[in-house]
Amino acid sequence: MNQQLAGWICLAAALATPLRAEYRAWTNTEGVKIEAELVKAEGGNVTLRLSNGKQTTFSQSKLSAADLEFIKAGQSAPGTSATKPSVDSGRKARWLTKMDKAKEESKATGLPILVLFTGSTWCSYCIKLEKEVFAEKEFKEFANQNLVLMMLDFPAGGGGSRKDEELQKEFGVKGFPTYFLVNAAGDKLGKGGYNNGISPKSFAEWVKKSAPK
Repeated sequence: MNQQLAGWICLAAALATPLRAEYRAWTNTEGVKIEAELVKAEGGNVTLRLSNGKQTTFSQSKLSAADLEFIKAGQSAPGTSATKPSVDSGRKARWLTKMDKAKEESKATGLPILVLFTGSTWCSYCIKLEKEVFAEKEFKEFANQNLVLMMLDFPAGGGGSRKDEELQKEFGVKGFPTYFLVNAAGDKLGKGGYNNGISPKSFAEWVKKSAPK
């Protein structure tokens, strides 16, 4: 066994913790595989982060053609990204009203979308949810770093915009308030509504439980 092959086998053996969504299989020119996350590729070298947090840097010439194509394309396996999007520390989450805009922001930040179906002026439980959760400073601070916000606000008796009604039908919403956690692709991750005792803290726990790790 040559030194290069032995090195790759040692790296593979070091993987002892669960993989995160942005990790993928990398293969060297001799067919040995490791699971790692792309940190950077520059100057003819590539730096990978193993699931145990350790980083390794080596020449791109040791990678398979598929890995080189992956780096060139700047994207990862389906459903992941080569580098995890970062969230600006000064980000202020704002309630959007268009799904396409929400998905764009979700892709740019890597954050899930909170899609809220509400009747803010007439629905008593919607008003309570706003007062007890969304208007609170604790929720706003949490949303700044963890959520893309989208609100579909319906008037009393129906009659919302055509696109809002289409989304209401698509999501199967029968009553208000109803909210969903979805990803940038529109996949539903969680569903909820008003319940007694709800708070910014319990809401944040629901988001963390529903969102992909």
